[in-house]
Amino acid sequence: MDRTPLERQEGIWRLLYRYLWPFPYFRDVSRGTLLERQQNYRYNRRMGIHHLPGFVAKWACLTLFFFILGVLCEQLLEVVLPAACCYVTGTWTLTIVVQLLVAWLWLWRFPELSR
Repeated sequence: MDRTPLERQEGIWRLLYRYLWPFPYFRDVSRGTLLERQQNYRYNRRMGIHHLPGFVAKWACLTLFFFILGVLCEQLLEVVLPAACCYVTGTWTLTIVVQLLVAWLWLWRFPELSR
């Protein structure tokens, strides 16, 4: 079957979402019995310790890209509004980097879920 251009476009956006956004790969540890929460935490720990550094690197590259683009817009092209948009977007990506680093450090530091 041949896919329509809209279906192909949705596939590209979904692929980009899966490539950049790590949070759907983790399980909720705030629900269920104690045993279920512990199992979910162990699963998150296994996934996070190995995969979160890759997501941190991807988002750090995006942060660097947006700040460099902002500097180029500001210094070379002398346009302030696009530069400000790049800086704001870079700041948003930086907050995701910080969240991912905190999650990775938490999973690395605390091997077991208590209560």
